[in-house]
Amino acid sequence: MALETGKPDDAYTYLQKHAPKKSDIPYQFELGLVAHYANHFAESSDAFDQAGDIAEDRYTKSVSKEVGSLVTSDKLRPYSSNRYERLLSHYYRALNYVYQGQLDGALVECRRATNLINYFKGENEKYDFLGSGFLAYLSGTLFEAAGEWNDAYISYKQAAEYYQNAAEKTGVEIPDDIGYSLVRLARRLGFTDELERYRRQYGEPPEHPKNYGELVLFYESGYVPPKTEEALTFPILKKDDVEDEKFVPTLIGREGRTYKEVELEYLLRVAIPTIGSRRPYFSGVEIAVGQNQKRGVLVEDVENVAIETFNAQRPGILLRTLIRAVGKYLIYRKANNENEALGILVNLAGVVTEQADTRSWKTLPNQIFIVRMPLPEGTHTLNLSFLNANGSVSRRESVPDIKIDSNRITFLNYRTYE
Repeated sequence: MALETGKPDDAYTYLQKHAPKKSDIPYQFELGLVAHYANHFAESSDAFDQAGDIAEDRYTKSVSKEVGSLVTSDKLRPYSSNRYERLLSHYYRALNYVYQGQLDGALVECRRATNLINYFKGENEKYDFLGSGFLAYLSGTLFEAAGEWNDAYISYKQAAEYYQNAAEKTGVEIPDDIGYSLVRLARRLGFTDELERYRRQYGEPPEHPKNYGELVLFYESGYVPPKTEEALTFPILKKDDVEDEKFVPTLIGREGRTYKEVELEYLLRVAIPTIGSRRPYFSGVEIAVGQNQKRGVLVEDVENVAIETFNAQRPGILLRTLIRAVGKYLIYRKANNENEALGILVNLAGVVTEQADTRSWKTLPNQIFIVRMPLPEGTHTLNLSFLNANGSVSRRESVPDIKIDSNRITFLNYRTYE
């Protein structure tokens, strides 16, 4: 793939030439991400905006397509994306504005992301906050870069809360820097009570040298695992009285069980999506600039978020799939009773039309790390060391000409695909 070989422009051109006739969300996500890496920042944001607009519209579902999906396949359901996908699109949109020198536009994206999180919270009182901590953390750094101290403070507070709420599922603890940022900003804003509380909770932050700037680098590693198709078989027994979808809970209880052939009336075969781990080779980064050295901190485990999101959706997917399958079985049974050849054709048609819905944003990274490093004013070369699962250095690369301004924050994101 051109993206992996350092040719994002070729990947962008390829996607433009192979655009679907009807705009869809996964394509716009892929286009937006590839355009971002190809430095087509305005075009990237346009693609993400289109994906967001379609997703928002599809939250009001098309009745006709929803009904059709119960007869044929989940692929006919309008794909409205997952929550974490929509949130991560704001990460790339915000960076697009940063790279264009439009920090105000990046702050607008932060507020849009905050509004989206609040919408998710209002929509579901059991919202799991998967992906929300990272976006709140990003917002804190961007508000801080703009000198919006109060908004930065609020964002860091939200980030701490969201990370804590999601930690059990994602395995990502609250990054130390969030606590340190709360201490720094509480002191700056004169919040005495909060300052003492955060100092007790997080400790005193490392001293920031005077007249230094700061590098905030996001390191993105690998690919999120894709959804694939899984074939399942559910037994219908000779003793079963199958009349309608009320039989589905009985079938769900039989997943993974086996029966003697003498008991079987029919094997109901269905296809549903599945997702498994696909960790990248590189699982960390260290940055050295002169004598300064710092290791990246994991701030977003996209793989865990994707798997946990799918696991929450799977019962509903399986329910819809079995409702369709039972309906097809009843049609087959009626046709087969009238004419065995017709029954075979009906059964074959049912199998062919049942496909798992594996749509998703496939080019997302597997993990995202952050490095926050104070640096003296000037132009620097970043020496990156990529770490394997054992913490050993497996590859080194250099990024030259990174400009650091005094008392300013410089943002950068860097991607590897292995």
